This record gives sequence, structure tokens and C-alpha cells, in this order.
Amino acid sequence: MAIPSSGAVSISDLVTEFGGTAPHSMSEYYRGGSFVPSTKQATVTAGSTTINQQVDAQRGSGYTTNPTWNSNGRIFTVYLWADNGANGVWDCQWTVNQTGTYTASFNSFISSADGGLTTSFVIYKNGTQLDTYSRSTGDPESRSEVRTYSYSSGDTVRITGNWGSRGWASCGCTFGGSSQDNNTVTQDTNTGVPTSGVITLEDFYGSSA
Repeated sequence: MAIPSSGAVSISDLVTEFGGTAPHSMSEYYRGGSFVPSTKQATVTAGSTTINQQVDAQRGSGYTTNPTWNSNGRIFTVYLWADNGANGVWDCQWTVNQTGTYTASFNSFISSADGGLTTSFVIYKNGTQLDTYSRSTGDPESRSEVRTYSYSSGDTVRITGNWGSRGWASCGCTFGGSSQDNNTVTQDTNTGVPTSGVITLEDFYGSSA
């Protein structure tokens, strides 16, 4: 339960919220010290999800993952295959409800015997292109590229994948928070509490463990 955002605050309120070691003193409660955290983990939920286009030559349920959101501890997952000269395309977007740094892993497979093929990804924020990643045929056949991006609450994420094939070829992405395999981001918290120097009870308005 957070400290009230106004009114009287006592050191016993700090003890109840943050703990501490008796005899208590204000110097126990600097932000980022033993008791008052400077960051928190916020769970992200993707909303307004859209699959704009999807071309998929199935290779069985053990291989293909159609676009999914808020599943298996991730924000977004897709892993699709094309075959026999098909060109695969997926184009997905969603909104995020937390501000933070997000992690995307771009995954692909191109047989080393299929020369001249390319897999490419484009990443957007609110309709503006942020980044691109592409790879061509060559060893290793399977590759992953991990990159990070900053988004604010309410922003729209859009990622597209485009790839060619002769034999089996794949294009996938996992998108998460602090890693591509989770759905939480790290945020600053208790920013009104000093990390050193003069500290008062009023500095703790709205703060929480």
C-alpha cells in the first residue's frame, strides 16, 4: 500500500511500507538503498492487435507459430515458413500499455544451399520506421539478432517480416520486455525520494515498496 500523496506522513508509515531496522532513522530510506527501491517491474499487455498480412506454407504444428500476443510469458511471438519458391510475408502491430525498453529477437532459417535469398524485418513506432534488419543466405543457416527499442505507454509497435524460399525457409520474431522471453519492463519509481543529502517525510508522498 503506497504512502499517501498528501497529508501527514510519519516515520512509522515508512516502516510499515518499506520495513527497516530499529532504531529507525530517515537515512535508512534513501532511494536505491536497502529499503526504498529505485526501479520496479511493470507487466506489459499488448492491445489492439492486428495481423495485416500473413503468407504461410505450413510445416506442421511443431514448427510453425502463427502470430500470438500475451502468450507463453511473451508479448508477441511469430515463426512462419515458406517453401518451394514462395515469398513469405507477415505484418503485425499492437499497442503497449507500459513505458520502457523492449527487446526483439529476429529469427530466421535459410538453407545454405539456397543462394541469393534474403530475410528482412522492419520495425516501426507509431507509424515511423525505427530500424531494419536483414540477412542473406550463408552459414549458419539459423540466425538470431537481438535488438532493443524504447516505447511509451500507448505507443503502437509494428514489425514486418519478408523472406524468400526455395527449400524450407523461415522468418520469426519474439518480442518481450527486459528480454525477448518475458512480458515485463523496468521502470523508475519513487523518483521524489532523494538518494542522499537532506530527506524529509514529505519526499515520500506517493512512494511505495
